[in-house]
Amino acid sequence: MEDILPKLLNFPPHPEPPTPVHDDLYEEHIHAHINKISAIPEKALLQQVAGGESALDVVDPSRNSASYIYVLAAYITSIGKGNKNIDQAVVWEKITIFLATADYRQLRHLGYQLNMVTEFIVNLVQPDYAAAVDPLAYAILGLDPSGSVLTTRHLNLVQMSLSSGHFAGAVPVLEKFVLYFNGNAKNPKPKNPYARSLPPSSYVIPELFHTQKYKSVDVLSYFLWSGMVYMGLQKWESALECFESAITYPSKDNSVSKIMVEAYKKWILVGILLEGKLLPLPASISSMVAKTLHAIGKPYETFALIFESGTAARLKSEADVGEKMWNNDNNAGLIFFVLAAYQKFQIRNLGKVYSKISIPEIHEETMSAESGKKLPNAKAIETLVQEMIDSGTLHASLSRPASNPAVLTLAPSGPSLPESVMRDKLAEATARIQALTHEIKEADRILTHDKEYIMHARKMRRQAKNGDQAVYGVEMEWDANEGEDLMAGVAF
Repeated sequence: MEDILPKLLNFPPHPEPPTPVHDDLYEEHIHAHINKISAIPEKALLQQVAGGESALDVVDPSRNSASYIYVLAAYITSIGKGNKNIDQAVVWEKITIFLATADYRQLRHLGYQLNMVTEFIVNLVQPDYAAAVDPLAYAILGLDPSGSVLTTRHLNLVQMSLSSGHFAGAVPVLEKFVLYFNGNAKNPKPKNPYARSLPPSSYVIPELFHTQKYKSVDVLSYFLWSGMVYMGLQKWESALECFESAITYPSKDNSVSKIMVEAYKKWILVGILLEGKLLPLPASISSMVAKTLHAIGKPYETFALIFESGTAARLKSEADVGEKMWNNDNNAGLIFFVLAAYQKFQIRNLGKVYSKISIPEIHEETMSAESGKKLPNAKAIETLVQEMIDSGTLHASLSRPASNPAVLTLAPSGPSLPESVMRDKLAEATARIQALTHEIKEADRILTHDKEYIMHARKMRRQAKNGDQAVYGVEMEWDANEGEDLMAGVAF
């Protein structure tokens, strides 16, 4: 090991130069380094140094990342060959540290080795999928901090998150806007993948092994599963956005897949939780797709309309009648939340009529859809109202006079935020908009040179001139939906 250790520690140079080297020089140096370490036999990388330590203990994962991943690949390969002398728990610990701290610029041309590491994680943790969530998130955002390029690692991440119930670990990835779908397109290899200014969409590609090829069904699955992760966290607005991405995703010949239908049903129910009514379909959906969704989702739409204008007893009855369907669709949990939300919406809507109202009056004017009846007593209403205030879902205050019933004072609008908090929120929103604007410009640039898109745009213009029926917006059909698949075995 002593004779190869200097090779492993050779890049990057130490001490580092006072100013960053030019991108072309960096590429030249790291290619030379990779050529040297890739020629080191696997057995040599598994040897110990004089003090009994392994290369995983001596090489710095955050500094010598290219060397470190070759050592990890050697250990993973040896484990795959049945080497019982390697402690897999130790390798696992080293991998998690590596993925959290690596210099991912060094790994841009080492997608094959990085895939070995992430696939090892997925295979090793079964059936304890929760342990894979954080390391996969580290790998995705380490390679692409913008999170804008969809990869097959994203699919692994949401599957592990749903299977384990470890939802929070996936959120740093899910909250990023996905703008590029390189897994279902031909992508040219970048001239210099290590260029600092190179956008992730140019190097997170199958051609560099940073994602496997995927189809439109995988994209739909990602949006659906992401929405279900947000459901688990009761982040309804984010869940709604994910389901909307699924139902508005371009499809061939205006076809509607089973995944789109499943997403639509959940979209309806989550929309009720947010707005208390059946939301209108997004304008970008074609009339043919909308017609199909309305036909298949009719029971859900009826349920939403009853929530909006029907009685608690009627809503409870509709829920009971459709119990088998809700269970078959894995939506029984959502139906439960909708029933629980009915009386809360009634209470909030009292603010349109009253500025102040006593708890006994609320007890008389509202009903629980969970039972189809009034709550047992005014005390139960007071407890519910207090929970709504504490959770921030009701902007009001409760006063409790000594000899009179408690009184609810409803605020005419939401709570006023301190100026400093408003300033921070505005700055955060501005930064997100600026980042998204940059990504949109990059996407526009790519589309401008995309042969398939140009051909599609020409076809749509010809159809428009001939008066043919076209999908709303020229971008809506150009990416074919090549299959359909339902997520099985995961219920909310």
